[in-house]
Amino acid sequence: MKSNNVVTLLAIMVFFATLSISKHQVIATGGAPTTNYITTSNKVTNQVISQDISETQYRLKYKQIRLDEETQKQAQIDTLEKSIRAFVGKNINKFGMVYYDINSKKSIVINGDKQFAAASTIKTPINMLVYDMIKDKKININEKLKYDKDDFEDGAGILQGADLSKPISIKTLSDYSIIYSDNIAINMLLRKIGKENRYNYIEKIVGHPIVHKGNNITPKDSAKILERLYSNPDNNPYYGSMIETMKNTEYHDRIDKYIPKEIVAHKIGDYAECVNDTGIVFKGNPYILVVFTNEISGANEVIGQVSKIIYDAQK
Repeated sequence: MKSNNVVTLLAIMVFFATLSISKHQVIATGGAPTTNYITTSNKVTNQVISQDISETQYRLKYKQIRLDEETQKQAQIDTLEKSIRAFVGKNINKFGMVYYDINSKKSIVINGDKQFAAASTIKTPINMLVYDMIKDKKININEKLKYDKDDFEDGAGILQGADLSKPISIKTLSDYSIIYSDNIAINMLLRKIGKENRYNYIEKIVGHPIVHKGNNITPKDSAKILERLYSNPDNNPYYGSMIETMKNTEYHDRIDKYIPKEIVAHKIGDYAECVNDTGIVFKGNPYILVVFTNEISGANEVIGQVSKIIYDAQK
């Protein structure tokens, strides 16, 4: 009997012991998600903190890289300017130049505010004005203009010896004034658009008053004109064809003398002892180059060599 009681008592103890263990397991199981949640939350928090640190470090690193690139680019520009000044040498005061890197917006300016005789480089803004007026439907590109004896001007061009009894279209006159630097063609265009309007137009581009007589310009103003032609802020559909015409000029003895001609859209100009060239070089990294000279011996070669120095520096 006692043996049975002992067995029964042991059975009861085992039962309660098992029940107690089960309860602890249930509690433990029920509490696990909370523990896991806290653990997971800590991991997420740590990841966020870690991510924040990484982004901050990345931004600082990126800023430093950009700063280093800017410093390196400026150092290259400074070295390039020294090379140009050394090459031009004693003629530096007779030399005006703007080199403008379109992407980086960094530039080299030598005598940028000095007045030079623009000569035929002025035909670039005149033609831009013509095409702006065509875009605004103030004139018709297909309109034909009659030659007037007051349009005659000797010098550059092919119309001096041509039959001028027949009217010539505005587009043809524009092409002649760029490709052949034709003086008669540009005078016919000026008579159509108004001679005074060219001064107003240039003032609008450069953002300051200019002298409304003669034909002088500064390297800085000339560069601003070419920048507008390149950027085409008003989406003039004729600017592209004008640029292509400038690439097909008959003159290749200055900016594009030692660099690929097909990437250079430019307009030369000569007047007395003034020899100039202004253009856009459509390299992988495009740039504007304006060079004016006055009484420099072998100026064509000087411009060609300066252009090559700049082109080679970008390789």
